[in-house]
Amino acid sequence: MSMVEPLRVLWLAFPVMFAAGVHIIVIKRDCLSQLKRPLDGGRSWRGERIFGDNKTVRGALVMVTASGVGMGLQGVFRLRELEYFDYGQTNLVVAGMLLGFGFVLGELPNSFAKRRFGFSPGQHAGPLFAVLDQVDSIIGVLLVMHLIWVPALRVWIWALALGSGVHIAFNSVFVMVGLKRSVF
Repeated sequence: MSMVEPLRVLWLAFPVMFAAGVHIIVIKRDCLSQLKRPLDGGRSWRGERIFGDNKTVRGALVMVTASGVGMGLQGVFRLRELEYFDYGQTNLVVAGMLLGFGFVLGELPNSFAKRRFGFSPGQHAGPLFAVLDQVDSIIGVLLVMHLIWVPALRVWIWALALGSGVHIAFNSVFVMVGLKRSVF
């Protein structure tokens, strides 16, 4: 296996990492506050919130839009040797938006499950949910990627390993700036 593979996976993930950085700034500065509404509209299912207050319209729109911008930037600053597919033959803004959508979509089942078990948004929910928190969005991104390109098994393995570490790093930033209570 080539040592370039981790770099290729990180290049593929760049739009979502870029969007996560933008999301941190948007939350910290309370930009777009009129969109800080729960995706579930405050609705409940069987007495518990569907997703909770932390999954917002603002977060979804920022992740989708900023991922599109991030991948658009990759089209300007191409690194062909790191591309899994030909970025020149792809509408990168749309592809990036799909990555962002996959990220958001991937987090929802875990949030739904945590509400069913009585955990409030942001609450540490034990080791199983800690692991799921690190990989859920990666799985969502890779599944949605199938609309553009089908990732090989090696890409899934590297993405889950590297993506978990990157996710923990971003969570650490969220903790440092006071947006989260715990890295896990």
